[in-house]
Amino acid sequence: MSSTTIGAAGAGVGEASAASRVRWFAVAPTLLVVWIVGMLDKSNISIVIADPGFLTEMGLQGKQALLGWLTTGLIISYGVAAPAWGLVVTAIGARRAMMASLILWAVVCVVAGLSASFGALLAARIVLGIAEAALYPITVSMVAHWFPMRERGRATASWWIGTMIGPMVTGALVTWLIVNFGWRAQFHVLAALAVFLPLPMVYFLLRDTPRAHPGVNDAEASLIEAGSIEHDQSAPGRILRARSKGWLSNHRYWLIIVSTIFNSIFFWGWSSWMPTYLKTARHFSFSKAGYLTFVMYGCATLTILLFGRFSDRIYRRAPIAGAGWLLAGVFLLSATLVSDASTAVVLMTASLCAQQAGVSSAHMLFHSVVGAKDIAKSQGYATALQQILGSFSPVLIGYLLEGSGGDFTLGFVILAGAAVVAASCMAALAKEGL
Repeated sequence: MSSTTIGAAGAGVGEASAASRVRWFAVAPTLLVVWIVGMLDKSNISIVIADPGFLTEMGLQGKQALLGWLTTGLIISYGVAAPAWGLVVTAIGARRAMMASLILWAVVCVVAGLSASFGALLAARIVLGIAEAALYPITVSMVAHWFPMRERGRATASWWIGTMIGPMVTGALVTWLIVNFGWRAQFHVLAALAVFLPLPMVYFLLRDTPRAHPGVNDAEASLIEAGSIEHDQSAPGRILRARSKGWLSNHRYWLIIVSTIFNSIFFWGWSSWMPTYLKTARHFSFSKAGYLTFVMYGCATLTILLFGRFSDRIYRRAPIAGAGWLLAGVFLLSATLVSDASTAVVLMTASLCAQQAGVSSAHMLFHSVVGAKDIAKSQGYATALQQILGSFSPVLIGYLLEGSGGDFTLGFVILAGAAVVAASCMAALAKEGL
């Protein structure tokens, strides 16, 4: 039996206890902070477009379709740029690519706060999408190189919660900044945050591979290498992947992509319009709608952590993802039917929590069908399809709102249907043992 096979089976108690833990004390926290700040810069617009002062200054009252483009424009450019970033990460490494991305998006946030027209703000949002498109290829590459398969549920959860903590903090921080300093100031604060928090962490704490990091000892590096899908004999998808001619021809890779495309339709439609829904359809004040958003994303964060650990324990991802998306659709439909505003908020929160259990588990599945060498490129293509095809959800709901006089029902029915389609893809993968 080879040493890598022995390591994959457990590496031995002595070796595991002697291993350094740089992957958990440096890599995971850095990825988390990058994602929190990145999501702040993306999701802040959902609070901005609910601000009466912004709407008045920019002449956008009642123009929901235009407001929807502030999110849709970003997501489209995000998707278009992602494959290029996948190639960049492969060529120069994840660490340098991440630093370039952070600097670019900080500059763009400054420009957004100086925008004198809707067109200028939209252009800034589009460039921000290009800058932040690096995040998925970089992060998935880092996880693939730094964590053994049996830890990738927790590893994915450790950065994926940033996609919830970011909007959660947005609900409180951006609302507070707008109320006290105006909508322009919050863009400038977020630009400064990107420069002074995640950028130094990336520079000092990250390296592209464990053996390139001065803090990693041989025991940790060997533990990570032995736990890769190529060496871990019990890894879900290992045998199936071995039978495939390549990740591009692997139907499991494409099923994951289809499911995450429909997840993007659900999430961007939900997140872009939720503060407005709470304010206009459920009659909460602007500030209370923002703070309720904080609570919703906080609950989703706890859900991701719980299911990340649970998926590592059972070593299965697809059943969790399928059940999560199915429940997300059910809860969202139920929320549209109840008359009590507080009950609707509870159901909306449950829907987001279930959806996040689904999508975080689905992202773990990419590691079961693609090896570390190709993961950045494969994630670039996946992100392009997810974001571009999911990007029209916010603007679609905007047009539906204009046509229905502000009624959210049809839009939420469409989002619930998207979640059910995503769940059906996971049902097919669950049958294959993933």
